Amino acid sequence: MTLERYLSDRGIKPAHFATEVGVPASTITRLLRGERSPGLGLVAKIQAATAGAVTAADFMADPAQPSPQEAA
Repeated sequence: MTLERYLSDRGIKPAHFATEVGVPASTITRLLRGERSPGLGLVAKIQAATAGAVTAADFMADPAQPSPQEAA
């Protein structure tokens, strides 16, 4: 499950989630926009905060889909 879908399905604001995992809100916003990839430490925090619903594999780019930068 993508982080975006996880947050949307649960009505969680990115800023609130950022506080929960201990990072600036801008970090979560950049992840959601595809502007950055999380490091292993952040992936671990996200996986823990989502009870395993969002994992490292969910941040892997699908080669069949263009990246947000390529789609623009």
